[in-house]
Amino acid sequence: MKTKQLTLNAMMLAILIICSQVTIPLPGIPLTLQTFAIGMIATLLPLSDCLLTILTYLLIGTIGLPVFSNFSGGLPVLLSPLGGYLIGFLIYGLITSCILGLTTRTTVTICLANLLGASSQLVIGALWLIPTNHLTLSQAITIGVAPFVIPGILKLFLVVIVAQRLKVNQ
Repeated sequence: MKTKQLTLNAMMLAILIICSQVTIPLPGIPLTLQTFAIGMIATLLPLSDCLLTILTYLLIGTIGLPVFSNFSGGLPVLLSPLGGYLIGFLIYGLITSCILGLTTRTTVTICLANLLGASSQLVIGALWLIPTNHLTLSQAITIGVAPFVIPGILKLFLVVIVAQRLKVNQ
């Protein structure tokens, strides 16, 4: 791996860890800037680096380093109601980075790719809530998707603005 790419991956991992600590507490699932960071990683990095960066974040959090929201870490966090959202980061990155790798990076494609990735991540998180919180599907959507739609759209627009400012042309 080239030094420049390794440095970029490390910087994106650091941004993800920092954004994970910017939290607005909500009942059950906190609202963080993690998905903004995932969107940036998926938009700026090629697929393999995107997935490597997100997987590294998940692995260091799983082994106990306090990188998840509210400086938490460890396998219990991954097995908690938050786990589906965390695992969903990989799907977000996969979908978004794949789409952007196969298309021209325009404002529309960056927006749509992140919308598909973020929506998938939210659905995975909500589905995870069904067994972990003993919820019905409609309860999981009400608790695990609805409160995050408007903040997610705002973060999506922020990703598009930042990516355009950085003139992403990979």
